[in-house]
Amino acid sequence: MNKSVASILMICGAIYINAQTSSNLKNDSLKVQSIEEVIVTSSYGTKKLKEEVVGSIVTLTEKDIQTSQPYESIDKMIAGQAPGVQIVNNTELGKPVNINVRGLGSMIPLSGLSKTSTQPLIIVDGVIMREDNPFDQTYFNGAEPNSEMNINPLARFNTDNVESINILKDAAAAALYGADAANGVILITTKKGKKGKPTYSFTTQYGTSQSINKIKYLSGAQYAQLYSDYLKNNNSPTKFTWDGTDVNWFDVMNGNGDFYKTNFTASGGGKYLTYRVGLDYSKNNESKILNTLEKKGIDASIAFDYKKLKISLYAAYNYFEKNQPNTYFNFILAPNNKIYNDDGSYASTPYNGTPNPLAAANQNISNVKNNSLISSLNVSYELAKDLKVSSLLGLDLSDKENVDWRSGLNASGITGKNYGRSRISNSDALKWNWSGHLYYEKNFLKKHHTDILVGMELRHNKDYKEINLGTNFEDYGNYQLPWNAINPLIYRALTQEDSGRSFFSQLNYDYNKKYFLSATIRRDESSAFGKDINASTNGAIGASWVISNENFLKNNSVLRFLRLRASWGMTGNSRIGSYRSSGLYNVSYNGFTYDYDYATPDSSSPPNRKLTWEKNEKLNIGLDFNFFKKIDFTVEVYRNNISDMIVSRDVPVETGYGSAEINGADMYNQGIEFSVRGNWFTKKNFSWNTSFNIATVKNKVTALFGLEEKYSTAANARAQKIGVSTSAIWGFQWLGINPANGLDMYMVNGEVKDAGQFTTSDTSQYTIIGNSQPDFNGGLSNTIRYKNLSLSFLINFEWGGDALIAPELIDKYSNLINRNMSVNALDYWTAPGDIAENKKPTSKATIVNSSKYIYDNSYIKLQNINLNYQLPLRKIKNSFIKNASIFVDCTNVLYWYKEKSPADKNGIREFKYTYPEMRTFSFGFRANF
Repeated sequence: MNKSVASILMICGAIYINAQTSSNLKNDSLKVQSIEEVIVTSSYGTKKLKEEVVGSIVTLTEKDIQTSQPYESIDKMIAGQAPGVQIVNNTELGKPVNINVRGLGSMIPLSGLSKTSTQPLIIVDGVIMREDNPFDQTYFNGAEPNSEMNINPLARFNTDNVESINILKDAAAAALYGADAANGVILITTKKGKKGKPTYSFTTQYGTSQSINKIKYLSGAQYAQLYSDYLKNNNSPTKFTWDGTDVNWFDVMNGNGDFYKTNFTASGGGKYLTYRVGLDYSKNNESKILNTLEKKGIDASIAFDYKKLKISLYAAYNYFEKNQPNTYFNFILAPNNKIYNDDGSYASTPYNGTPNPLAAANQNISNVKNNSLISSLNVSYELAKDLKVSSLLGLDLSDKENVDWRSGLNASGITGKNYGRSRISNSDALKWNWSGHLYYEKNFLKKHHTDILVGMELRHNKDYKEINLGTNFEDYGNYQLPWNAINPLIYRALTQEDSGRSFFSQLNYDYNKKYFLSATIRRDESSAFGKDINASTNGAIGASWVISNENFLKNNSVLRFLRLRASWGMTGNSRIGSYRSSGLYNVSYNGFTYDYDYATPDSSSPPNRKLTWEKNEKLNIGLDFNFFKKIDFTVEVYRNNISDMIVSRDVPVETGYGSAEINGADMYNQGIEFSVRGNWFTKKNFSWNTSFNIATVKNKVTALFGLEEKYSTAANARAQKIGVSTSAIWGFQWLGINPANGLDMYMVNGEVKDAGQFTTSDTSQYTIIGNSQPDFNGGLSNTIRYKNLSLSFLINFEWGGDALIAPELIDKYSNLINRNMSVNALDYWTAPGDIAENKKPTSKATIVNSSKYIYDNSYIKLQNINLNYQLPLRKIKNSFIKNASIFVDCTNVLYWYKEKSPADKNGIREFKYTYPEMRTFSFGFRANF
């Protein structure tokens, strides 16, 4: 609570010292966002007025983003604010978040990792940010206990430093990035210094958090009843006797958390030089006990502008540390296990590999430390009046260490007679990009304007990962380095490295600010593809007609702006990993008869010299209009045809390989987007503005090449099948419980069958039981200001998507031997004639991909409410504080789900996240000096 007291003292002290001067609001600050706002259209230095933009670009400024939300990355803060952009949340702080721009960018894999990136290209001040992706190899795949922890690249810089976010969605906007733009492009511009006297800003915030939408688990008595029936139904000679121990392990491992954040910036500049320096610190002690995320950073920008020469340098260093020893959030121990022994020591469990989770959290170590540097250097020189040459160098450097220690004092670190397990995973990554550009802009014959950009770009990415794993230690109660193990050390190392170069050009022309034309072409070469097809040419053409500039609408007082836009083009996806076109080998350094290193081919990775780019043909039509200079509307219709998607196909065993990767599938995404921004009132003492957007998306696989349609394992419940969505969930249609025998009933090939009467591995019997892609999604934001008080809220929603929930908590009764289940498990069949929700408790296998476990994920979420008060200290003269405010904030306020949770049971609200979200209440103070 010291941080809480410190924050209060800062606020009170600042108020006592003259917290604020005049908070006069000038009329120009109240003006609505107009068509004259400037849009960043590329990282190559190009900008356009809003009315000049031909492509589909969503712009969010710092005024649109509520950075008081206690999230660690900017992507979570903008959920629901950009039409056609779906943010798939990850409740584990700092871990990767999926961003889908106009649907899924590639086919969902049937098993394992998606080796093709489906994420948009993210560029921060010209720096192409790297993705912290796992490798599809043992120890590096991010899925197993011995693999490294991956982090969200957007968690590596200060969210308060964002000035604007521009999301490029169609070909006219994104084709300048060619073979990296298939999934859209996100341009993030950071705040810079401005000419004038030095100014300073300070923000501090403190809050408390609790887990929400918690799963209801069995009590000790309920568990004893269920487990006894389970043993009886299995004719087990073992009888379960409950000794009265009743531990709610979820409550033991979850409590109250707190959140603290502070930022300080200094900026200013003279005639030729401007600067800005910022410091930031945040720490989130999660409601999951002992789990924390801490971030420290410093960023600086300096710009030099002298006559025809402009130089700007940006650099941001970030230290990221995540501790997550509380790892058994999806494995709740049975309630009959006590926490402590009579002597106060941690009680052990009788289960191999399943520890007392509180003991494990306190005795184990699981953390990741990441040091990163993002930096860019931009130099431009005006060769002539209308001709400029520029150069951009971007660097993304990251050094990560992931330590995982399983103590031999608890069951998580005991395997047979081996006590203690220690793993250190290191990851060093470097990604740089350089580009040179020539830009020409000219007005001629009074009504004509043209500009042309010509450039080239070089890129290089190197990602090195290694692991050291040791098991069995003499001093297994204290942390040990892996190479101190009694057993032989396991060491693995992998490197992915690729390079690329590109040549690009864009031509823009407009006539009398009425008719606009944009044409783009780009040729990319990449080492990631087969030698026969390692180059790709992409491009786009777009046009717009500003109808409101025609004479017949020019002075219309109602319809102040009307524009029709259209674009078509081709983009690609080169982010497929470094070596998928190459034949891979496994290298061994010891154990060979002849005592020298040797290599054997990887049976899953044959070479394919013709493996080429995934292509994304984009068509977009848009209509923008404004009424009374108060309400802006945008309607867009799009279709993205995605071809040559890379898929894995079985190959004849005579080849020596089990499968091969080919360009073997096509699909499309199409939809409609609608957005409105209303500035209802803009008075001196009162203002009110609203933003709303909604977008649909439909996906369908149109072609498959290779052998035949394929289905995944039951647990993944996916398929590659023509005529259906890649996000479809496949399995068996559940009809309920047979009252006669207590078995699950299913519809199989038009017949009603009990479990056990058909082969569950026969994929020809699968039907579509759900779809994880929502029919539509969007959001609503609203801000109302009265004098010095402002209230804002943010709502986001998804509708029509389904979620497949794992059966472990519902009716997989074999898990009762060492873990608890949800209260849903109590509704089970006991005797003929019973009408129950669940089968008779036995050890018989559960059909995982069943419609029984499909839940409707349609929801409306009140994500954030913020109340801000501008301190009214206008009477203070000569104050060194320009303005100051205090605020209270609540994040993850509430959910409304279409599918309600049954009374005293769990539903999608509770089952959606086994690692529950946190609701955070906070208060803070900000001031500008």
